[in-house]
Amino acid sequence: MKRLENSQKLLTKIIPVLRTKSISSLRMDDIAKYMDISKATLYKYFSSKEEIIQSVVTVYIEEVHDSRITIKDDTISYERRFQIAYEHAMTHVLYLPEFFWSDVKKLYPALYEDVASALGHHSEQLCSFFEEGMTKGIFNRISPVLYMIQDEAVIRRIAEPSFSITHDMTIRQALFDFYRLKKHQLLHPSYIESLDDQPVKAYINELIQQLSRTM
Repeated sequence: MKRLENSQKLLTKIIPVLRTKSISSLRMDDIAKYMDISKATLYKYFSSKEEIIQSVVTVYIEEVHDSRITIKDDTISYERRFQIAYEHAMTHVLYLPEFFWSDVKKLYPALYEDVASALGHHSEQLCSFFEEGMTKGIFNRISPVLYMIQDEAVIRRIAEPSFSITHDMTIRQALFDFYRLKKHQLLHPSYIESLDDQPVKAYINELIQQLSRTM
C-alpha cells in the first residue's frame, strides 16, 4: 500500500511536466529530476518511461470510468448530474493537453485505444442520460452529440494562455460563464431558477487552484 501511495505521489509530480513537454523528449534521468528522486529510486517504482505514461493514462481512464458510474446514478437529480457531467468534462479536458494524447497515439497505440474506448463508452452513457432527460421534459430537445462536442473545443480554448489576454477574462470566470451558457442550452426553463450553481463554482475554484499548483 505504501509503495502504491508513493508511486501516485510521484505521478502527480510528472503530470505538470507532461503539460509542457513531449513524451519523446523526456528521458528517465529527466523524469527522476522532475520527481526530485534519484534514478535508482525511480526504477524501484517504474521500470520504464512507458510504464510511467501507462500509469498516468490509467489514472485518467479510472476518472472517466468513475464519471460513467455517477452519471448512471438515478438517486441524483438530472439537474445535478448535468452539473457533474460539466465538472467531469472540465477535468477530462484539462488533465493533459492535446499534444500529449497525440504523442500517446503515435508512441503507444494500444494504450491510446484503451483511452478512446473509455471515452467512447462515456460518450454513449452521456447520450443516453441526455436522451432520458429530454424524454422526461427536464432537458430541451437538442442534439446530445453537438452539445458534448462543445466541451472539448471551448474548454481547451479557454485554457489557452492567450484567451485571458485577448478577451480580458479569467479562466475561472470563462469556465463558469460557459457552464451558465450550457445550463440555458440544456435545461427546460422551469428547472433553471431553482438550480444551485454554487457546487459548480466551488468545483471550478478548486480545479483552478489544483492547476495553478502544478503549472
